[in-house]
Amino acid sequence: MRKILISLSFAFLLALLVAPLASADAIVEASTPDTLCMPGVYLNESPECSVMGPAAYLTRQAEIYADIATQADRFPYIDESYGETDLYYFRVSHDNSAIFPTYDNAVRNSGAVGSLPNGYTFASYTKFVESDGSRYFQLTTGNWMRGSSVSAYAHPSRFLGVQPTEQPTRKFGWVIREIPTQTKPGFYQPLTGNTLYRYSIIEVFDEIKIGSSTWYMVAPDEWVHNTQVGLVYPAEEPPEGVTNGRWIEINIWEQTLSVYENNRMIFATLITTGSKESYTRPGLFKIHERLETTNMAGFLGKEDAYYLMDVLWTQYFDDGRGLHAEYWHDHLGYRSSHGCVNMSFPDAEWVFNWAQMGDWVYAWDASGQTPVDPKLFTQFLDD
Repeated sequence: MRKILISLSFAFLLALLVAPLASADAIVEASTPDTLCMPGVYLNESPECSVMGPAAYLTRQAEIYADIATQADRFPYIDESYGETDLYYFRVSHDNSAIFPTYDNAVRNSGAVGSLPNGYTFASYTKFVESDGSRYFQLTTGNWMRGSSVSAYAHPSRFLGVQPTEQPTRKFGWVIREIPTQTKPGFYQPLTGNTLYRYSIIEVFDEIKIGSSTWYMVAPDEWVHNTQVGLVYPAEEPPEGVTNGRWIEINIWEQTLSVYENNRMIFATLITTGSKESYTRPGLFKIHERLETTNMAGFLGKEDAYYLMDVLWTQYFDDGRGLHAEYWHDHLGYRSSHGCVNMSFPDAEWVFNWAQMGDWVYAWDASGQTPVDPKLFTQFLDD
């Protein structure tokens, strides 16, 4: 302590010799060391102490809790009326896919005019009639199918994307499967007792990389693994080549999509992109075709054939790869398509209504794992 006092005195005298004479208050202020704040929360204050140690920890925790409390206001969902339709869907049985020209023909099971392709096949219908314990479905084409053709009914996702009220300043996204949070980053750490459920919105307040894994803090002392969430990375500037401040961004690694207008994010959601066998190609593209509804098919006659009636709100941007609604799965947050970008009904309609012919679509893989060799993307894909 004696050495410290001598050093401070020497420094004080040296300052008097080399500096102009200052007021007594200034000298006292300059010579008085900072003091640590007592443990507590210091929000929106300018305390006459240093917010360090326990005070800094408690204040940061309070800031995070305050941000979590305002998430609903900062990330409001799009209106629930998006994605409403008069269409219904069912998966077609492999054993009976006959199509009849009239209701009477369907009832008599005679005079079929064709059948739907074998494979992963879905039909769209507008109504059904029950008679003598059986159902008969009128397709959107006006033809009819018997109830025995139904393998399972489709239930389109009603997942709702969000419209940030201001440009987000940190990564955010959604939980893609039910997970218990951990008190620390890393595998096999103690659990907090809190569980996050699929499609819950989260923000990333801190991240730590341990080995090949990344861990995110989504609440004070609550951590999750990167594979358990799908995140949006707010863009600080437009992709190279985009000069009008307007684009759709697809994060293949995170399975998320965001929309920018005037260089500000105005929409974000979870998506499904191409599986490893049918990648969604990274790159900068333009929307070249828009269809409110269209049939899609691929690999007909092969084991993995599919046929999908009335796929809604389709926007092609890379040959046969497009943005569109999906009703045949609920894999949002996971890769499983044949190359297209699948969205829920509400999100697909929102993006369709916002977009225009020629709008930019920027697809990229934050991990760098998606191949970019053009030879791998020559096949025309639909789905």
